[in-house]
Amino acid sequence: MTSESASDETLKLERRLSPSQAERRQRLREAARELASEGGYAAVTIRSVAERAGVGLATVYRYFSSKDHLIAEVHGARSQEVLASLHADPPRGESSAERVAAVFDRMFDSTAEDLNLAAAGVAAMTSSDPSASAPEFWQKTIMIPYLDVALEEESPEELEELAQILGHLFFSLMISLTAGRSQVDEAKQIMGRAVRRMLG
Repeated sequence: MTSESASDETLKLERRLSPSQAERRQRLREAARELASEGGYAAVTIRSVAERAGVGLATVYRYFSSKDHLIAEVHGARSQEVLASLHADPPRGESSAERVAAVFDRMFDSTAEDLNLAAAGVAAMTSSDPSASAPEFWQKTIMIPYLDVALEEESPEELEELAQILGHLFFSLMISLTAGRSQVDEAKQIMGRAVRRMLG
């Protein structure tokens, strides 16, 4: 399944939901987010989410194909919150490199705010479940929109290339951060050096 088809299917599903179904689906996402924040990836099970949300196991599977699918949606929603904050308060800087580095600084700050939740997202995105781990989907729905806030003058092709390269480095640093092998300031410095190398 391609990233575009995965995105289309999600959009179609949400359009078909009744208000009560949409509310129930959101309640499941909120329950999973709470559990991930409390105990990371291991704390999120279909049973624990069902119990927290006050629904049966079958209800969870009606909306999410797997635990990783559910966690990926939670992580995606958190990323959209960060993106909204970037639009509300755009990154500052005289150069493209400064603005892009500022974008990644905020992404790392968001990660540090809830390392358990971030670690759960990393685990889901590295799983074998295609509904959670398609790299093209994450690039198009997260990395490109994030960079577009700071690089409005870039062509779509250049933006996609930057998102691919910098996205790989960012994800590598995310793994290191959530595993406790590095600190936020160190990750920011590494990312900043990479951005300056690429953008001058």
